[in-house]
Amino acid sequence: MAKKERQKGRIKAFLKSRKAKKGSIAVVIVAAAIAVVILLNIVAGLLVERFPNLKLDMTASGSYQLQNDTKDYLSQLDKDITLNVLVKENTFKGGMNAYTGAQYFVQANELLKKMAAESGNITLKYIDLTTNPTFTAKYKDIDWTSNTANNLILVTSGDDYTALTLDDCFEYDKSSAYIQYGYYEYTATKIEQAVVTGILDVTAKEKIGIDIITGSGENEEAFEALKTLLEKNAYKVNTVNLLTEDLNSDSKVAVLYAPTVDLSEKSAEKLNNWLDNNGDYGKNLIYIPINEQTDTPNINEIVKNYGMKISDGIGFCMSQSYVISDQYTFVTDYNNDTYTTSLKNAKIPVAVRDSRDIEILDESVAKPLLSVSDTAGVVPFDADDSKTYQDYLKKDGINVAAIGTKTNEDGTANTVAVFGSPVMFLSTYLDTNSFNNANYIVNYCNTVTNRGDLGITIVSAKADAGELGTITAGTTVTAGIIFIGAVPLVVLIIGLIEFIRRRTR
Repeated sequence: MAKKERQKGRIKAFLKSRKAKKGSIAVVIVAAAIAVVILLNIVAGLLVERFPNLKLDMTASGSYQLQNDTKDYLSQLDKDITLNVLVKENTFKGGMNAYTGAQYFVQANELLKKMAAESGNITLKYIDLTTNPTFTAKYKDIDWTSNTANNLILVTSGDDYTALTLDDCFEYDKSSAYIQYGYYEYTATKIEQAVVTGILDVTAKEKIGIDIITGSGENEEAFEALKTLLEKNAYKVNTVNLLTEDLNSDSKVAVLYAPTVDLSEKSAEKLNNWLDNNGDYGKNLIYIPINEQTDTPNINEIVKNYGMKISDGIGFCMSQSYVISDQYTFVTDYNNDTYTTSLKNAKIPVAVRDSRDIEILDESVAKPLLSVSDTAGVVPFDADDSKTYQDYLKKDGINVAAIGTKTNEDGTANTVAVFGSPVMFLSTYLDTNSFNNANYIVNYCNTVTNRGDLGITIVSAKADAGELGTITAGTTVTAGIIFIGAVPLVVLIIGLIEFIRRRTR
């Protein structure tokens, strides 16, 4: 009993000692510091959840950042939009039966949250259809039953709605892993451009029709990138075989892409009648000739009626300030402000390859759109092997795109535009921000159709697996300097200051 009393006495004495008091203060300080750190982490987590744009993107290519075009468009959005992701958030972030590439769903989820944060008019919801099966009942125009539907996001604005499928939102291997195991191998997210397309779709006041002409040996796979681009910008794109069908009377643009044979007389007559529109005009033809020698007198006659002629050869440029990879692949100058004033960045050029030269026959009707005046010319299809590029230079350069305009008595215009390079409309040139090809053609269509809203172009967000959800070697070094070097150094300095202060008391 006496032993216990002595132990209690020692404890009381220690607690009353100067040493214990100082130690208690130290413990309190440490506990308070830890509590502050925990509190800051909780507050930071809540802020990031409430304001996703506060979250830092530490990937090298900014995989979690919205593209500037998206930000600009969303900042001007004046209609209420709801993005309904048709699964629970955890299921979505988990990859939804992903064999590989589940990290792209994490990326997609962050981009969706940032899109909602960018505009006060966007609401993001997650709908679990297994517990809410009646949700789809009111959206009768969407296929909810077939195995191929794969609807992932429902975009709504008032009574207007559209569904974005798995194909719309992600790129994945549709053959090997899925066929064998029922799982997907994802390779990229397209969620950003898919959602913007969906918003354009449900907010567009008028879906302007564009008819792509077939029936003259056109390669439909070749113009798929152009068709996709126009659809992404809320145009209603139709494919019309002129041999058996008529162009749609309510369509404002027709596209003739790289026909390998001439239009038949009947097809040419249909096209001319559509352009004339019973004298009311208001129609626009985009003609893109094939980059090889063809005999197309009926098409040439239509072009000639609009003050232009297409060269029998391929344009080249020898100026290093224009050439990209060789003399036949080069960037161009803009020649008509009407079709560039609404470009977001007119300093970015349009690139062409293997382009025909469009000669202006009647300057009162036709004007150049895209040209190169610096050391450029045309190599004829029947070129003399003994001649050099110098022999084929043209004094005034070449036009790789031009437009002819006719106006009726009411002041309504018809246009025929010729773009000399079919290659410039392939995905290689459209799916990149390095060139203005996609922006230019969308802006051109917006201008000739008098559409008020500006189109935007978004490229797929492709990134390596190691890039998503992790940090790169460069950011690892930076983080190491901060947390292994700077933070301990600050703590050490504070400790030394406190130690010296106490020693000198």
